[in-house]
Formats: sequence, structure tokens, C-alpha cells
Amino acid sequence: MKKVLFVSYYYPPMGGVGAQRVLRFIKYLPEFGWEPYVLTAEPSPYLPYDEAPIGILQEERVRRAEVLEPLNLLNRFSFLKKKNLSKKTVEQGQPVKNPKNLKEGFREIPLSWKGKLRAWLFVPDDRIGWIPEGTREGLGFVLKEKFDCLISTSAPYTAHLLAWRIKKRTGIPWIADFRDLWSTNTFIYFPTKFHKSLNSWLEKLVVQTADYVMTCTPLFREDFLLRYHGLPADKFAMITNGFDPADFPLPHPDPYPRFTISYVGDFYGPQTPVYFLLGLRAFLNKNSEAAENIQVLFVGPFENRVSPIVDSLDLGKTVRFLGFLPHEQSVAIMRRSHLLLLVLGSKAGGEKIYPAKVFEYLAAQKPILALVPDGITKELLKESGVAFIVNPENEDAVAIALDKIYRAYKENGLPLNVEPANLQNFNARELTKNLAQLMDNIQRTAKSIERSKR
Repeated sequence: MKKVLFVSYYYPPMGGVGAQRVLRFIKYLPEFGWEPYVLTAEPSPYLPYDEAPIGILQEERVRRAEVLEPLNLLNRFSFLKKKNLSKKTVEQGQPVKNPKNLKEGFREIPLSWKGKLRAWLFVPDDRIGWIPEGTREGLGFVLKEKFDCLISTSAPYTAHLLAWRIKKRTGIPWIADFRDLWSTNTFIYFPTKFHKSLNSWLEKLVVQTADYVMTCTPLFREDFLLRYHGLPADKFAMITNGFDPADFPLPHPDPYPRFTISYVGDFYGPQTPVYFLLGLRAFLNKNSEAAENIQVLFVGPFENRVSPIVDSLDLGKTVRFLGFLPHEQSVAIMRRSHLLLLVLGSKAGGEKIYPAKVFEYLAAQKPILALVPDGITKELLKESGVAFIVNPENEDAVAIALDKIYRAYKENGLPLNVEPANLQNFNARELTKNLAQLMDNIQRTAKSIERSKR
């Protein structure tokens, strides 16, 4: 069986979207003739904890390299503990009651000053301290196992630089997997033109050296094709995120006794809940009965950034913050909810994005309230036939949609479970089959080049 080494910073027990993409590939690759291994980082105490499913990969196939984490150093000092200036304002008795001011203040979730400091000091990101030990561990792993393919996945983009070093030393065929854009990512904070230029130069180094560049949306692929038009188009592949059907078995679980709207993931940059919460407040103001029968569950590590909005709108009795939960528990909440909330925002660049959660939302077979702009996610949801789509910056449209949805629920006209028309396009087994075919192509090309040199 051929062997592939994944270079992924996020891997259990560190949770998150990046870890789930890798786990799905790892689970199904052996069915297609590939034996997976992982080079990852030592778990950080400051990141969400989520164990891998039992038996998905033996620990001896995982190498963990120590990371010189600047965040670890910063958090040693008590005066640098996490603060949220917006929440501080609320706690001092000055909540933002004016909706216009609230929209202006939370149009985007602001980047913390520590986030800005890290962007100034570390290029491409603050995981750059992973490279020294990661290179040593990776080269040792390669020497022992004789890998046939190397796959690095970002973010963090440091993973690609680490893979680049391994590729240059060993010549192993390499796929650079971009879960997000890099130098053209409008959601990334580049402090100066120099920082942006340096990131662009590093991206070019990765793209030109990798044997394949893989993206997770078609418009990400088009972005690379446009900027690297001198490279062959077939160097750029696209495999979306997806869902594992094993996470969504039948029968469907019983729903919550109260009408439940759930959001699973994170909010950052223009992906702000302010317009949803303003719409929710307006809806409840006109439907006092609904306030006793509706709950909103926020699942993710963002309470300190979002609770000021909830406090200002007096929604504390309706909205519950559950924090980051392991993937299994998050999926269980999706499946028991009546409505799933998707927020993308309207900032330029959002039209190119498939939020990773959207595929598991579809797999949960629940109606979706989608605050999304024109773009590929909107088209995907329209095709699925399960979404109520509203302007992402129109709280009145949100209130109208909530009224329509809640009335349907009260009249037993809101389906508890609804199967999207396009669900099977995102089955993890089929997506992994596509990845295996891509790696098989790399193998055939490498062997052909080797024969031509003889």
C-alpha cells in the first residue's frame, strides 16, 4: 500500500475545521490504496480540545513536533490576559442601545490587539516556530517510512513552508492544500504593504514548488489560475470540504422541546452575528409568546466577542453560549435543532467561500437560515432547497424570515428533517476517492519522469 504524509498543524487533540478535513481523508484513504500518516504540532493548551475518534489512526503513525508558540509566552503575563474592550464598555454600564451604533460597532468582529501584534511580528503566521522541530521530525519520519506523497494543509500557512523544506530535501511529490486563500485573502490582516508582499512571495514559492495545488472551492482555484497563468491549469485541483455519513446515522434524533436555532463554528471579521441578533430582537418584540419558546445555541469559542451584542439587546434569556464542544457533541446539537444559522457577511471575498460548516449543516438535514451574499454559497444553498436566504446586513429581512419560520413551526408546517438535493456531492468517501486519484496521478507522473531520466 502506498504511503502519504499529511502535514497539518491542527490534528486531535487540537480541534477545529482543519483537523476535521484531515480526519475525513485519513479515515477513507485506505479503501483506495493509501496508508495515511500525520506530522503535526504538540497540542497547544490555548486551543480547543477534541479527541480523534477511536481507531481512526494508530498513534505510531503520528509525529508531533514542538512549536515555539508566542501565544504561550504572552499568556504567562497576567497583565496580558484576554480582554474585550467592547464587553468592558457594557460591564461599565454603557451598553450600546442604539441599533445604528451597534451595527457600526460590530459590523466586523474586531481583531484583538494581540492578533494585530502577532501579524506584525510573525510571517506568514505565529506558528512559524513549528518549522525547526517540524523539519527535524518530518525528515526523520520520511527516512523511516519512505512516503510516496506529501500533503500540507493550511491555515496556518506555516504548514506549507514546513512541507516545502521537506520537499526540497527529499523530492517527495507534494500537494499544497489551501482551505483558505493566502495573499489575496480579504479576511487576513496584513499590517503593511511589506507584510503583504512578503506573504505573496512565500505563496509564490509554495505554488511553484508544489506538484499540485488543491483548493476547497472553485473560485479559490480560479483565483490561483488567474494569478499564476504561466503554470499549467491541471496543476490546480479542487476538492471541497464535506461530511462523514457515519456522523449522521438514521434514525434522526428527537428535536429539542423548545424551538432551537443553533450556530456552530466561530465568528471572525465580517462574519458577525450582529444583524441576526438585531433581527431576532425585532422579531421577539412583536412576538412576546415566542420569547418563552425559543432558544438560540451558540457553539464556538467566541462568547467574549459576541456577548456584548447579546447583552446590549437584552437577549440573555434567549441566547446560550456553550463554548467550543467536541465535534461529536456539535453534530448532535445540529441534529436536534429546528433551524441552523449560517452567517457569511458581505465583505469582498465572501462570495468565493464555502464555510466548512455548510456541508455538515446540509448533512444534518435541517432548515437553514442563511445570511449570505451573492456567491457560491448562496448558489449551493439555493440548489439544496433547504435554506431561507436573506441579505446578510438586513435585520428587517431576518425578522421577517424568523416570523415566517416560527409560524410554520407552530402550525407543524416546518419540516423536522429535509434532505438537500445535492447532499451526496459532499460525501467524505467520494471526496477522498478524488484525492486518491489525484495522488495516483502524481505517482504516475513521477514514475514517468524517472524513466525519462534513465
